[in-house]
Amino acid sequence: MSVLTRTDVTAVKFFNNYILAGVGSSVEIFNKDSAKFIRKIKILKGQKVHSIEYLKCESKFLIIGGKQFSIIELTFDCEEDVVSEQQVVYPIICNDWIHSGAWISKEKVAILTAHNVVQVWNIINGTFDKEYTSKDNSILYSGLLLPIQDDILVFSGTVFSEVIIHQCGDDVPLHHLKGHKGVIFSITYNSEKAIIVTTSDDRSVRIWTVVNKEPVNYKHKSYWSNAKISCVYNLYGHMARVMCSHITNDLIISIGEDSRICFWNHEGKLLRKIFAHQNSCIWSLDTDNRHLVTGGGDCSVILHPLSLVSEYGHKETIPINIDAPKKVKFTARQNILIMNEFNELIYYDLSSNTSKTHRLDHTSTYKLLSLSPCKQIIAVADMNGKLDIFVENCKGDAVIRKIIDTKLNLGKILSLLWAGNRHLVVCSENGLITVLASKEIDIEPVDEFHLPPCKERWLTSSALSSNRGMLVVGDRCGHIHVYLHGSRNPVKSFDKIYDRYGTTSITIKNNEAITTGRDGKIKYFSLSKDVNEIKYTNCKDVEFQWLEKFLDKDENYLCGFQERSFVVYDVKNNLKILEVACGGGHRSWDAVRYIEKINEHFEEFIQILYLKNYTLHSEKFRLSKIMSKNIINGIHSKQINCLKTYKDNGDRTATMFISGGEDTTLRISISDLNSKLKDELVFKQLSSIRTLKFHQFDKNKILLLSAGGRAQICAKIITFEVDHALKVSSEELVDYLIKGTDKERKGDKNWRDCAIDFDPETRIMDLEIVKIDNDFIIITACSDASVQIFNLNTDKRKLYPVQEIKYHKTCILKTHVFEFITKTLLVTCTTRGDVAFWEVEKPPKMLSSEPIFSMKTNKSGINSIDVNVIDNTGFLLATAGDDNAIHLNVIQVENYVLNSMKVINSWSSDKYHCSQVTGLKLMEDLMISTSIDQRLTLFTLSVTTDGVKCDFYSQCCSDVSDIHGLDVVDTSNDSITVSVFGKGIEVLRMLKPTK
Repeated sequence: MSVLTRTDVTAVKFFNNYILAGVGSSVEIFNKDSAKFIRKIKILKGQKVHSIEYLKCESKFLIIGGKQFSIIELTFDCEEDVVSEQQVVYPIICNDWIHSGAWISKEKVAILTAHNVVQVWNIINGTFDKEYTSKDNSILYSGLLLPIQDDILVFSGTVFSEVIIHQCGDDVPLHHLKGHKGVIFSITYNSEKAIIVTTSDDRSVRIWTVVNKEPVNYKHKSYWSNAKISCVYNLYGHMARVMCSHITNDLIISIGEDSRICFWNHEGKLLRKIFAHQNSCIWSLDTDNRHLVTGGGDCSVILHPLSLVSEYGHKETIPINIDAPKKVKFTARQNILIMNEFNELIYYDLSSNTSKTHRLDHTSTYKLLSLSPCKQIIAVADMNGKLDIFVENCKGDAVIRKIIDTKLNLGKILSLLWAGNRHLVVCSENGLITVLASKEIDIEPVDEFHLPPCKERWLTSSALSSNRGMLVVGDRCGHIHVYLHGSRNPVKSFDKIYDRYGTTSITIKNNEAITTGRDGKIKYFSLSKDVNEIKYTNCKDVEFQWLEKFLDKDENYLCGFQERSFVVYDVKNNLKILEVACGGGHRSWDAVRYIEKINEHFEEFIQILYLKNYTLHSEKFRLSKIMSKNIINGIHSKQINCLKTYKDNGDRTATMFISGGEDTTLRISISDLNSKLKDELVFKQLSSIRTLKFHQFDKNKILLLSAGGRAQICAKIITFEVDHALKVSSEELVDYLIKGTDKERKGDKNWRDCAIDFDPETRIMDLEIVKIDNDFIIITACSDASVQIFNLNTDKRKLYPVQEIKYHKTCILKTHVFEFITKTLLVTCTTRGDVAFWEVEKPPKMLSSEPIFSMKTNKSGINSIDVNVIDNTGFLLATAGDDNAIHLNVIQVENYVLNSMKVINSWSSDKYHCSQVTGLKLMEDLMISTSIDQRLTLFTLSVTTDGVKCDFYSQCCSDVSDIHGLDVVDTSNDSITVSVFGKGIEVLRMLKPTK
């Protein structure tokens, strides 16, 4: 029984106030407004749902997938948010793949198969009625059935780049639509607009008009026989194959493999293009009057407001009539502050379109302008130390007034930053940092700090803790320094956290510092008066590089720049909210988020301001009109290579899924094993993640290691805290490259001293953690046939090479460590089916140059291995691999001497799976296996003096394709809960044999 399924969403459908999503072989139902999960209904058998069609004015649904179709009737209780179903027609298996289906009447449905055959079925008794075979039996990639008067009109999208239109009762096609240069992926028709839209492998969208001079309804045969169909627009907006399209009254919407959603008008003009679903293919879409829903390859369902096309934002050019504006900022009252090149500060009132100029008495042409976080206090300083501070009136007339006019005797001023609403942080020459606080109508220094030497020695950002006891700053070279009140030098420094442009913002909240920079990463640090507790915890990758600042107090709306566009990003839901082509981040700009009351409702707005060609531009966005929301949260956008589950002892209801995939991300997700599976932490590595392992420190803390492409090893400490809700936090320990230059590996050498050992093709295929005394030993199996061993020092956050063994001649695929006769043994498996056993000893020589025992089990590569210790005289070795076979070997040891290993009994079979076996697990008297063929097989197992007895008990099918492995989530007296992973994740519960 499937408990939780997250795989490609290949069908979505609106029905009243609900969204139906085809996830694997099931349909999941959600409330459109609240995104609440309502019901999961298993529909098909081993096939993914590709199409959902409902009978108008009734709640009967035709569900199509693969070679199967089924019909269900749903009853919706809107008040209680309850849905009940009745199976009208159980899954019927056809003799060919089904591309399309349609309701002919209340009693009959028609389906179109891949060889251009239309079958009619009676749903009253679920029997076949009749079929129509087209003489043009080209293989179809798509199709559309349109019921007309006493017949069915068939739109056939062929492999030969054309669309054939014919009636079921005719021998000769009515029309051939030619023009595409690739196979036809989808066909849609709108009778009101009389247009056909086709999408293709050639990355194009074509709009065809259906013209008929006679006033005949489209449901009449003569309408189509006399119609003239011609291509009026050939549209290119996608960068990859276009999978599907949809026609509304005003729009044509297309989706494709490039993760883009394109909105066109009926005249072929591209109105808007948005990015969704984390660079994965978008498979399905549907619309109602106000929303678009899409399902993608990242296993998510996203609801988009259609108003984002027509009401995306309000643009205006502000007539400031000011010569040479240089810097612009928003104030607390959403008015504009402008500093020009003529030593003037202009306050522009947007409501009255009036301005007031304040003359600045500064001698230096280089001036710094900085606004406090509340945007009410304005500081202007020049390089010579002249400082002016203005305050904007909270009430009454919209004006600013100067409250401080002073000269700072600090030398040359290089940066001026606010740390809170009362403190200015000034960085002057020679790295002097001075914290200034207001005192009546003057200011006074309250702290002085020393910035360590670096190439460009000034600050780019700063933040002061709420008790004013800690200052966190970022310098121009990318270092972050932490100062405590009373200590002149930093108590903690983090070198080269960001690139040479340094941090762009620092926020301190709840003993945590959140920083942004221009490398596309949000980085988190834990803060404490105890210097040892100040740590770099983790980072979050964002879709664009240039990150600037958060626009809200919850650190959710992040703004920045992507090439020439200004971007606002929803960090919580991993969605891009808006994108404005402003020209790039080098210009002066500002952005604010605020709340405004509209029609008795409070609405969120984001307004941006930027200078372009000495002209001031403003754009205002109403978030409810443009923001998408997740109905189902996305996970990995590509195959998952490795997964481990973890249950915290304090909260047994929540299951943690730790997974790594081809999309180069390591994700820690939490699930209630019902419908929720949400990412809590996401880490990015240089290349694909092939393997991960963890070691448990205590009930709520683990050491997590992940490795994969580019021979990269990453180590983290993950902490699970149960308060009102489960909170997951992390601490970065090591990011290490086995191959590469010394500079890449250590980061502490000059380029002249770097030795080059560059081999980007080496991958770490598997790793193990062994704790010996107080040391963590990391054993890695590499694709270059070597076993690399490292010592991990968690206190110093260093990984030290210990030993390298080159015994195998081919790539090592799997490793396994187990305890036997008070010894720690390592098993290595290769692509040739070889298995070697090693004794793991203490450093420095961990392994001997030769294994203590080797054997050949499989005919080819071993994808999975497990060991079950029987007693002190022997153990059971289980391997499975590319030969589709499972091999069991009982290995005996005489007189506790490891060198005396020999195989005394064996068992093997290749009849339970029809493709590579990728997952295997031994559990006392049971064994479970899985394969690329999507089957999950449970065996009973016993080892006696007579040999190994392994019997088939049960088998079920998973909706996850390209399965890479399995992990046991939980066991009970009567069942086993197992998670399989590949192109998605599925948790299944299998019943144990009754004793």
